[in-house]
Amino acid sequence: MKRILSIIAIWSVLFTACEPIAETPSNAESNLMVATNIVTMSAAGGVGEIIYTISQPTEGAVLEATSTSEWISDITVGEKITFEVDANTTTEQRVGFINISYGAEEYTVGVQQVGKDEGNSSIKISLTPRKITAPAMGGSQSVSYLISGAEEGAIAKVKATDEWIGDIEVDAENITFIVAKNSSTQKRETKIQVSYSTAEATITVTQEGAVNEVILTASTTTARVGQSVTLRVEYAGEDVTSEAKICDYYTHKEFSNPVTFSEVGEYALYAKYNDMSSKLVSITVFTASAPDFPVDSDASNYNFKYRMLLIDHTGTDCGYCPLMMSSLKQLEDNPAYNDYFNIAMAHSYNSSDPSYSSTAVTISGYYRNTIKTLTGYPTLTYNYQYKESAGSNITYILTNFNKLKKESQDAGVAVAAKLDGDKVVVSASLKSKRARHFKFNVLLLEDNIYGSQYGATESWMNYHNNAIRSSYAPITSSDISGTEWGYVGASSVQHKVIELPIENSRIVKSNCKVLVIITAQDANYDNKYEVVNTTMCELDQSVPFEYRDAQ
Repeated sequence: MKRILSIIAIWSVLFTACEPIAETPSNAESNLMVATNIVTMSAAGGVGEIIYTISQPTEGAVLEATSTSEWISDITVGEKITFEVDANTTTEQRVGFINISYGAEEYTVGVQQVGKDEGNSSIKISLTPRKITAPAMGGSQSVSYLISGAEEGAIAKVKATDEWIGDIEVDAENITFIVAKNSSTQKRETKIQVSYSTAEATITVTQEGAVNEVILTASTTTARVGQSVTLRVEYAGEDVTSEAKICDYYTHKEFSNPVTFSEVGEYALYAKYNDMSSKLVSITVFTASAPDFPVDSDASNYNFKYRMLLIDHTGTDCGYCPLMMSSLKQLEDNPAYNDYFNIAMAHSYNSSDPSYSSTAVTISGYYRNTIKTLTGYPTLTYNYQYKESAGSNITYILTNFNKLKKESQDAGVAVAAKLDGDKVVVSASLKSKRARHFKFNVLLLEDNIYGSQYGATESWMNYHNNAIRSSYAPITSSDISGTEWGYVGASSVQHKVIELPIENSRIVKSNCKVLVIITAQDANYDNKYEVVNTTMCELDQSVPFEYRDAQ
């Protein structure tokens, strides 16, 4: 009954009085006390909050808060209840409700949002991000903003009420500020008000409390041989680097700081301070000749182009294979399809083929024996687990292609490749929106191999491109999913450098390129590893993350 009476009380206030109720009447029998019945929000929306107290915690009881109003979202229960309110694009006031429960106790708080002012109805402030979590050590933070409906070059006013937010600088696109170090172990939170004309928005800054543990950080976790890495040790929010020891996890050998690694490898380091040890920090050291990792042009974007993997199983003595070559040329020349795949050619039909390789034979064996899609030549296979294949008929090819084609993928790989003597050095960055465990492989491909094609109808059919020469990952006729990349956290990027030897003396190195394939478990295929995305890269070139559209 308490909840029903609360709603009736709220409605009576909203529609019979000009001022909202300031505080909830006390209830001696209630453990849950809520400081207000009504939260009033501006038309611009933003972050609202509800203060509460629990006088005597009830065992097993959990405080929960929900709302059925679509314009109220991101409800978070912490030391206080916070929530997001969308901008009100109408001139009418609106009312929503947040339902709070604690064990058997229930309470309802009204959210009253005024309508927009018609004189400035087109002005709105958008913030990216609206919420920031800062470390205990503080530091510089940046928020980008956009004022829609205002004159070009409009600059917002920004105000922080807490002293631990300082050095605020504002231009027409960005807001930067400094978060002071938090010496307390308690987390703290503040609001930064952003306004222009009658439009308002709020940045919520939450700062972690100081942690009384030893924390080791590195200036980079990927370094070339001979490159210095600066290490930092903190304890309880204080820099104690000069008093700490930094050691190798396996040998316990102490490192100098900065440390310069002389050999390629994976290094695990920990810090020791006052008989306490930090968690491990892993540093990947790669060859000095490795190419630079491609620059990410849009770090907050996870809307990647999806390029499925096509493999044409073929050979120069295959009389029907020119029909497939003709169909694939149609596919590559069609702008509706050519941006959605990468293709490799597995020349496995006849050993006299100049493009023939044992790697191509193993890959074809996988599709023949395990997936059972390769029953004759030519055959076009799709990804690793997809069970259907197609011969040379373009209609059948497009039928399968359209089943797998999709506008975007939530993981992608950026690649740089460099020829270094008798090997190719590849620097790859894997970026994923979701937390997943990945595998990967790098195929060495060769272009412009001359081989007289039986049944060729045009001269270009005698020159073979994208021929599979070798594989970085061990593969068998029962598994070509790749080698371990490892776990990649949500909204994060990881880097790897690998070396792929060119052992066949017949290979023309200048005609080579690499195809990088990333895979992950797929529930549609009994959690077997299926292709997530692919990137093709010429030698001595780089391919950054390819985004389908801006977010």
